[in-house]
Amino acid sequence: MARAVQVHQTDTPPPVPAAVDAFLKQECSELDKIMAELEARRDADAARAEKLEAQKCEAQRRREERRTASLEAQQAPYKRLQDFTPSADMPAPLRACYAPRRLKVKPTAPPPVADLMNLDALRPQRGKGADTEGAGVWAQLLGELARHALTVRPDLYRRADGSLPPQMVLHLPNELMAAQVDKDVSTLRRWTPILEALGYIDARPHYTTMTTRDGQRIPVIDGTLYAIRLQPGHKAKLTYQDLNAQYRNLDEDRQAGRTAWKVVQRAEQLAEWEAAKAENANGVPDAEKNMRGSTAHPMKAQYLKDQLKAWAVTPGQVQDPLFADPRIFSTEELEEAVKTVQDVIYLLPTVAESDANKRAALVGILGTALAHALEDDHSQRWYCKAIWNAWNAEVEGRGGLQVLAAQLARLDVDRHEWGSLKRPAALLNARLRAA
Repeated sequence: MARAVQVHQTDTPPPVPAAVDAFLKQECSELDKIMAELEARRDADAARAEKLEAQKCEAQRRREERRTASLEAQQAPYKRLQDFTPSADMPAPLRACYAPRRLKVKPTAPPPVADLMNLDALRPQRGKGADTEGAGVWAQLLGELARHALTVRPDLYRRADGSLPPQMVLHLPNELMAAQVDKDVSTLRRWTPILEALGYIDARPHYTTMTTRDGQRIPVIDGTLYAIRLQPGHKAKLTYQDLNAQYRNLDEDRQAGRTAWKVVQRAEQLAEWEAAKAENANGVPDAEKNMRGSTAHPMKAQYLKDQLKAWAVTPGQVQDPLFADPRIFSTEELEEAVKTVQDVIYLLPTVAESDANKRAALVGILGTALAHALEDDHSQRWYCKAIWNAWNAEVEGRGGLQVLAAQLARLDVDRHEWGSLKRPAALLNARLRAA
């Protein structure tokens, strides 16, 4: 009769049971905890990464400071000034002006030999040596060698504060020194107790071992140790450590021809060539050749002095001699002869003396030899440029070739001590700028 009235109801979810509701709430709570732990872990990782980055930056800063301090210590002794810390309320541009600085102090030079001893008392009053300097000429040679070694290796001989040590110990060959002062070895032996009595030197033969032909090891003398006074009032004295140290590998030096006898023989060859050249050119009259006070063989004297300076820095280190004077050998012969850094050092003075038409070829040969010796062939053009710059400085009166020779000698010593150099040109450039 009457139709059923259709009631339209809205779609509503069925009621959730109480147990399910509690379970969902528990799951949500656990998810919140997991999210909180993940966020905390992420924050901790970020803080740890930031801390590690800060530690890395601090380590790099300290390493850079140590490297800079090491380079400065090798280049020249210095004093550190106390760092000034500006206040926090100071403006930033003004704070930047107060960066920590270091004041380089010029190292104290050794006093002249005349201030360390009375040279006039060493002059013979009678006999063959009358009116000569006597043992004083040898004392001045020892002082010059000590100054050279102190200039080339200040990090080895000077104290940490840059002050002058009271003495230096050098390993030297008596044969070369006797030839340099135009005397024999027995004369140096007679002069030794005279200088020792004045406290200027303390000399002892140095013993090492060498291998004979039948393979036996025998003790031999490889040179003489000299403790040389550098400060007034100090008495030179050798220590047990000085005598016990080893300065040469005599077997290798003999095999390579790095002996004092070889150097003296080559110096005599230089003197013969120079005398023959002077005689042919009639450059020196016969009446003046043997005059007292005249230098009959300046090339021989300069060669011996260069050998002694090289030996004073590194015992047993000598250059092969005649090879390289461009006034004697052709470009092809010179190119074959120049092989080591010491060869280049020996030839640097000839850059200023060579003919203008041959100077460019000589510089090219020296630069190429330097690049090969330092295993830095890609920097060959830079080495040539460095030699040209040194020659220009020499022309201007600034001693550029001498500075370059000193830095090359120092670089060669460091190369042998450290084993290898990754960027020798960069290190040489930095030292030349500082010098």
